[in-house]
Amino acid sequence: MITQHTDHDAPLDAAERDAVVVWRGERISFGDLHRRIAETDSRSEREGLYAGWVEVLEAMNPLQQARHEARPAATRSVLDAEELERFTIASETEYYAALRRYLAQLGIEQGDATLADAWRIERGSAWSSWFGPREVARAMVATGRDAEATSADGGWQAARSALASAPGTSSGASAVNELHAWLVGDPTWLAEALGMAPDEILAFADFAAFVRLWEVRRSIGIFQYQERLGATDDPALQRAYFSGVVGHVTGVSMPEAAYLWILDAVDAPAAHLERSMLAGAIAEQLESRFGRAWWSDGEARAVVHRLGAARDAQDVLAQLGYDAVDWRPLLRQIRTRLVGEMSGYGGPNITTRAGTRKV
Repeated sequence: MITQHTDHDAPLDAAERDAVVVWRGERISFGDLHRRIAETDSRSEREGLYAGWVEVLEAMNPLQQARHEARPAATRSVLDAEELERFTIASETEYYAALRRYLAQLGIEQGDATLADAWRIERGSAWSSWFGPREVARAMVATGRDAEATSADGGWQAARSALASAPGTSSGASAVNELHAWLVGDPTWLAEALGMAPDEILAFADFAAFVRLWEVRRSIGIFQYQERLGATDDPALQRAYFSGVVGHVTGVSMPEAAYLWILDAVDAPAAHLERSMLAGAIAEQLESRFGRAWWSDGEARAVVHRLGAARDAQDVLAQLGYDAVDWRPLLRQIRTRLVGEMSGYGGPNITTRAGTRKV
């Protein structure tokens, strides 16, 4: 994500602040639309709000375009594009099987989902009662994190943010924050630190693993889109690249109107992918050395502290004994928590964009 300030930021910020959508007589601010869409259970209502959101984006796109043109070109990432493509191929079966399951819960068939439906899924409100401020604060103390960072809003996303709120912007600090953030999907942490009921743990771990995989694949899609974005000044092609590339990787229809909005609205894809893969490698080593409850072990915490002090990714990799950023530990961790692929009727369902078959 490009973050340099330009003279075009203020007009766009003002437009986003002042924009409203009138829905059934209610005036809803643009900034509140995402939350409202995610909270809306009825698909027809959700799509109505979503259409208003897209309409606002279209109205603001001239301002988005002016800001985009005024910003310097992004520095080329050191991430290996071929390795990212290997990740998408290797994770395709698990991802599309899980996506299909969660869409089915909304009464939506695979291939018909919009970004609004993805927002609805990732909200995960069914588990909110387990992530109240008091419960999360207690779990953070058990994890060695600062309980004062706990959000009063509750919910699993707030708990994830609180776990990832330690100060620092270096690669090491970012990777360690990502490591702690995804303890929310760790069955051992859920049982021993948070105290989630045993019959809820596997279902929530499956859900969190799916969201994690969705976010990583979305970042890969945006990364690939950004690689193409600089190759043309034609907005029509840029819009098509965004909708086509990111939609293909995620299996979710992306609105062309969001082709520039996405550059600031979603976390910087290269940075997100780097810290996600580093966090996966760190977690694998910690579990191997200290067990599944490594977060409660003083020696493991000391190792994490040293990794958090690393200035860059190469320093983290050197401490881990890796030569390069590797996506495989991350995918292994996600796979161990995606437990929903077993159908119980003669074997697992293998699901890809081409369809579903039994093995």
